[in-house]
This record gives sequence, C-alpha cells and structure tokens, in this order.
Amino acid sequence: MKKSNLYLCATALVLAGVLAGLNFGCGKKSASNYGQTSSTVVSAEKTSYADVTSQLDPGGNFYLYLGTAQWLENLSGKVESWRNGFTAMPNINQEAADNINRAFDVITRVIKDSGAEDVTGVGMSSVEIEKGMFRNKMLLHHYAGTGKGFLWKLCGHEPHALNGLDLLPANTALAGFSDMELPLLWTVVKDEVTQSEFPQAQDFLGQLPEQFEQKTQVKWDDFLKSVGGEIGFVVTLDETRNLPIPLPGTALTIPEPGLMLILKVNDDTIFNRIDQELQKNPQIISVDQSGLKMRTMPVPVPFLGTLRPSAASSGGYLFIASSDALVNEALAVKSGKSSGLKGTDEFKKLSRNIPATGNQFTFMSERFGRILFQVQQQAVNGQLAKAGSAAQSQWMQNFFKSSPAFAYSVGINTPEGCLTVGNGSQSLANMVLLPAVAVPAMLSALAIPNFVKARSTAQQNACITHLRQI
Repeated sequence: MKKSNLYLCATALVLAGVLAGLNFGCGKKSASNYGQTSSTVVSAEKTSYADVTSQLDPGGNFYLYLGTAQWLENLSGKVESWRNGFTAMPNINQEAADNINRAFDVITRVIKDSGAEDVTGVGMSSVEIEKGMFRNKMLLHHYAGTGKGFLWKLCGHEPHALNGLDLLPANTALAGFSDMELPLLWTVVKDEVTQSEFPQAQDFLGQLPEQFEQKTQVKWDDFLKSVGGEIGFVVTLDETRNLPIPLPGTALTIPEPGLMLILKVNDDTIFNRIDQELQKNPQIISVDQSGLKMRTMPVPVPFLGTLRPSAASSGGYLFIASSDALVNEALAVKSGKSSGLKGTDEFKKLSRNIPATGNQFTFMSERFGRILFQVQQQAVNGQLAKAGSAAQSQWMQNFFKSSPAFAYSVGINTPEGCLTVGNGSQSLANMVLLPAVAVPAMLSALAIPNFVKARSTAQQNACITHLRQI
C-alpha cells in the first residue's frame, strides 16, 4: 500500500509539473505583450522622427516616416570618396581623368550649395475625413536654422496669400500656381557653370543671353528684372460648348477647353515686345483701357472650338490665353464682379481646413478627373481592340472602375521644410503603393497582345521556310 501511494504521489507531481510547463510555454498571452521589452527602445542616433510626425495626422490608413540623415548627411563627402575609384580605372588617359575630376567637383559643389544635405526626413499621412475624401500631408523636413541652400529658396520664401485663386473662373477644371525665383535660378546656374571649368558649358552659357536678345529683341537683364516671382496655368471647361476628341475606334465629346498662362511681372517689358510683333498683323484687335492692355489675333482657318489667341497686361500680371473671353473672365473674378472658383461648392468643400497662405497650390476638379479618366479608358481599350484581344480589353476594365480623381492642395515653405496639405479623393497610400503594381500590369496588358502577334508571325515564317525546304 505504501509503495502504491508513493507511485500515486510521484505521478501526481509529474502531471502537475507538465501542466505547469504547458501553461508557462504555450498558454495564451495578450497580443500587446509580443515584442515588448521592459524598457522603451531609444535610437542610438538623432533622428527627426518627433519633428516630422508632429506635423502629420495619425490614425488614418497611411502613415510614413523615413529618416534620411544617414543617407544625406555629408553626402558631398561620400560622393567625393568615389573620385579615386573612377580616376583609377585602367587605360584612362589624362584628358578623361581631368574631365572626371571636374565632374566630381561640380557634383560635390552642387550638393553643398543646394542644401540637399540638410534634408533630415520625409513624412506622409492620409486620413479619410469623410466617405471618399482624404486629408493628405507630406513634409520634406530640415531642422530649424538650416535649409539655406538654393534648393529651399527657388520656390519662394515666406508664405503669402494665394492671390492666384483670385484669377480663376468658376469653370476652372485644372490650375496650378507657384512662386518662381527665375533671377535666383539664373544666378545659381551661372555660378555653378563658371566654377565647373567645362569650356563647352561656359561657352554655351556665355552665348545664351546674346542668342536670347537676337531672337526676342529684349535685353536679357531687362527680361530678368521684368519677371516677378509667380507663375501659373489655368485650364477651363465650357459646359455650353462641346468638342469631339477622336480616339482609336471611337470618338469622345468633352466640354470645350480653354488654356491660360499667367506670369507675375514687374513691368510691361514682355508685353510690349509681344505687342510689337502682333501689330504687324492688320487683323489684330487692340484693347487699351484703364488698367488693361490686350491684343487678340483671330484665327482665320477653321478650328474645332473657339481659338482667339490673346496677350494681355493688367494688375501686374501677363496673360497668354486661348481667347480674350478667358482673360476677361479672370479679370472679372479679380475685380469682384464674379465669384469665380472660390465661390463654387466644390472648391469650398475641397478647401475646408486647408491653409489660406502658402507658396504653391494645385486644383483639379472632378469634371477634369472624369474626362481624363474617360480618355485614358477609351485610349487603352482602343489600343487593345486594335490588337484584336477582347479578353485583354475585358480584363483591363478592372483598372478603370474607381471614381474620378479630384484634389486641392497647398504647399508651404516653413522654417522646418516644405509642407504640403491637401484634400482629395485619393489617399497617399494609393498614389504611392498602387502604381508599383498597376503600372507593370497595364504595360504587360498592352505588350502581351503584340508579343502573341509577333510570335504567331514568327511561327508562320518558320512553317513557310520548312515547306520550301521540303
């Protein structure tokens, strides 16, 4: 009895130990404990994570931080370290070695002068603020007090009122305005080329002002002084007029488009030169009013749509437009006679909680997105139909089931980098990740029918050759 009791006790202890071991090694744990340690992990190097993420929106469907300090810090020094590897190539003559050294001098100097080494991180975020509407942010970051290179200066300095919005008619479908420091760009190019010691580049740059003056009859320095610090473009769609667009195998009708380029200027140097050339045409229509000078040239040949090329100067802006009516619409908005794009429901919705000041802005209406969507769809389908592949055409329809894109965004030069804030129909997740999958698939879809056709042709030629041999 005593021995059997000992066996029972030993068996019970073994079973208890096994159960305890199972409970310890394979028992259920809270998922939040996986991968955690008793202390917070701290990066061994300084990163811009906190600076970048503080300006992003968490909680959405896309959130990205990429620290670039390790890549870009002392980038010019890293490039310089490759110099010896190139100059030590076998069988290289002295002239080639000298050119390699000059090229490395240019590259390292441009990297230093541009301020690219000041980039410390990139951040992106997307949050769906309502069904089908995303708030997107993107930041190219540098620490406060840095960012002195020309890379950060070419697109403007202090944020300002977005005056370009006051020139957009209500039927604007696509528009973009940006600060532009053209004199600074010329200074940068001239300085870098002068120091490059490449005779060909120096000769080309030295002849550029003279060639410009010969072709335009405008002094290069006068041109640079005349150009202001802003440039923009506008595309309108007139719903009252339709324009057929011929496409492979079909035709698409769209609202008649209008195009206008707008350049901020300090004086009328450019307009006066355009006026001199246009006045040589006796059919030119001249308008000289208080605050407006405009020249319109009617097109005598038949054209699908309204085409009355016009150049105008008003309120410190130079307008180059497809019609004088488009210039008048823009000026009516600026004077307050028309509410323009800012008065439309679509723009009010897209611009909600978007900064009112900045250095750049872009706008794309749903109408433009829909038309672009239709043109792309019919062009691809027409190409596939031409290749004789109904199955491929049907398969490609899967890529054109999403809704048309629309967006409004503002770019701001901040003390800590370039920040873009916008509302639109697309998440940054789609714009960053989807092309990596969709583009190769679409290219394959276009290439496969042609490949099959080429293979069939090759097989036919081979059969003909064999029959001749037989």
